[in-house]
This record gives sequence, C-alpha cells and structure tokens, in this order.
Amino acid sequence: MSLTPESLVEIYQRIADERMQDMPFINRALQAEAVGFRAWEEHQVGVLITPWFMNLVLIPGPEEEWRDFSSDKARAWEFPSGSCEFHASRPDGKALHMCASLFTTVEDFPDQQTARDVAEQVMDDLFTPSEDGHSKINEREPSADALLAKPVSRRGLLRQLMLQGD
Repeated sequence: MSLTPESLVEIYQRIADERMQDMPFINRALQAEAVGFRAWEEHQVGVLITPWFMNLVLIPGPEEEWRDFSSDKARAWEFPSGSCEFHASRPDGKALHMCASLFTTVEDFPDQQTARDVAEQVMDDLFTPSEDGHSKINEREPSADALLAKPVSRRGLLRQLMLQGD
C-alpha cells in the first residue's frame, strides 16, 4: 500500500490519540490535516499540520527509489522558490516520507483555520520563483507578503493572523 496524504493524516492522528494526549506541548485546538498536497516530479508535496508540529512533507513516488532511505538521511530538492532540505521519517516504522520542519511547535496557533492559512501560504511560497534563488521555505519562516506589507518572523506572522481574526 502506498502512502497518500490521507493515510499520512491517519498515521499522525493515531499517534496524537494514542501517544501524545498527555504531552504539555500539544495544541488541543489543532488536529492532523494535510494541506495543499499536489503532484511534483513523480512525488506529492504539501504541508502536514499536527497538534505538535507543522512540516512540509514530500511523499515518495516510485517506491523502489526510496526503499533503502533510512531515517538519518537528508536530501535537498529544488522547487521554484529554491532548494529545500528534507529529512526521512517513518513515524509508524513503515510509511517513509520526507519532512522539512516549518514549525517545531504549534502552541501559538489559536485554531485549525489559522494553521491552515499559514500552510496554504507556505505552499504558495514554495511554488513562487525566488528572485534571488534563496528559498523562503529554507528559512523556516513562511512569507507573509500576501498577508502583510513586510516580511516578518514566524511569531510575527502568527500574531498578524491572530489579529486579523479579531
């Protein structure tokens, strides 16, 4: 069975339900969700939101190319926005996918919609060609150009998104 965005969400929601419930860093306003997944060079790429992190995820296409890719390996891929480094992950011991950390904690996200809005902006940024060849994603600070007049840090972006909801 090959991995899909839906099966990836099921894996992480099961982890949230079975192993993460008592963790203090869990954001109970969030649930596992796949956002913006699209085909890209025989693979699928999108953002995975969980109650404890948000990652850019690459789901492998032809599995034979990935069979021996261990969890300690990393690889960079070129996107229209520039190069982005991903690390291998097998959260259930089987389902290999590649992750690039966007937010190592999601405690500041007030709700699922805000997390989804940020994930959608990340996907827009990923496929927007960079003028200087430097990926905005690699900085792990999604661009807020569509939301704000000037670039900001991740915390600043979240603050602005929260203020927009008021």
